[in-house]
Amino acid sequence: MPHIGNQIQGDIMQKRIVAQIIIIAILMGSLGDMLVTTDVYDDVLERIVTVICLSCVKLEPRTRLDFTFDTATGEPHPQFVLENLSKGPVFLHYRTDVCPACDDMEPILHDVFNVSYDIREGFHKTILFGDTSVTFIHINLDHTREKKRESFQIYDKDNINGVPMFTIVTLGYHPAFVKPYYATGYGFLGQENPEDAGLVIQDMIDDASTTYHQNRDGYTP
Repeated sequence: MPHIGNQIQGDIMQKRIVAQIIIIAILMGSLGDMLVTTDVYDDVLERIVTVICLSCVKLEPRTRLDFTFDTATGEPHPQFVLENLSKGPVFLHYRTDVCPACDDMEPILHDVFNVSYDIREGFHKTILFGDTSVTFIHINLDHTREKKRESFQIYDKDNINGVPMFTIVTLGYHPAFVKPYYATGYGFLGQENPEDAGLVIQDMIDDASTTYHQNRDGYTP
């Protein structure tokens, strides 16, 4: 009789465990449905940073800095770029909070553009290079507004989805009319170190300035 009693108790305990597992599974399933079918899921996705740091994955794309008219997404150039393009070329610097390669490039950018700013904040300044005004715009993707965050995809022409990313927008002659013309580079811009990357940035500014002066008279904002 004691043996039978123990067996009954064991069966009851097993049934309780199974019932608890079923209840947990139902709750988890309900929670998953709630996340997928409500704005909570979208909000979580929006807050996840998906842009990679090129140095973190040891990726150094050897990208030629060719200028092109077509944006990466086919969308128009952002308004905040166009409104500054009437003054001269626009240089965009994209980074995230955690990005060793971005940190390496910051002193170079500060030196080239003679600027200083908090890396977590938005910053822009128009600087005179010879007879050309160049607007420098620093964009931290972890903190910026939606329009500037979206511009990252517009100019990511090689679909690298990584930072640091540098874009310079100038004016070029498209068949029959003048329109925005840009080049994008990544990481150390194909160089071995930040110092040499700084020389490439100088070349980007020089090339963009020359093209801008050649075409600005034909540009209609």
